[in-house]
Amino acid sequence: MDWFDSICDILRKNANPTTHTLENIIGTEKPNPKNEIRGSKFLDTYDKRFRGACINPNLTSDQPDQPIDYLGFWGATFKIKIGDIHKRFNDYKTVINTYDGGTQIFFYPVSEEFEFTAIDCWTDKDESEIANLFDLEVHGVTFKFGDHLVQGRDGYSMRRTKTTGANSTLPKAGRTWWQKLFGSE
Repeated sequence: MDWFDSICDILRKNANPTTHTLENIIGTEKPNPKNEIRGSKFLDTYDKRFRGACINPNLTSDQPDQPIDYLGFWGATFKIKIGDIHKRFNDYKTVINTYDGGTQIFFYPVSEEFEFTAIDCWTDKDESEIANLFDLEVHGVTFKFGDHLVQGRDGYSMRRTKTTGANSTLPKAGRTWWQKLFGSE
């Protein structure tokens, strides 16, 4: 829980977390020898409890820093109890993932003192297979950023609908596909 609390502290609004800043703290970019379109930047983490992490937007080192949209960590040796997250963030929703199975535990809304607006956890178990949700251990946690709650077949997500200062200074030709797709034009 020390790790979780530390990440939450780093992601407080008054800490002004940004993509490049977090990437430098978390790890180095994983190689992409086949030049696959990933959507997020995948990181080899300095903390070896994690098999990996991903961050969005996927910025190159020479692109201007921007606010974070998504930050996720996972690994078989990483475990966190839903009850421990619940002690810090009371409001949550569970939803069955009708797309590929399992259950999402989505902590939303969170206190406005944080830059992130939701915390996302998954289990392969169906909701009916979970005897006590608060005893459930998951092997990954994702911090979501945005001001609009969206529900899809695979669960809840957050999306930015308000243009941030960093995005509004980009020329239209320099905006990424996700900025165009999600309406930050």
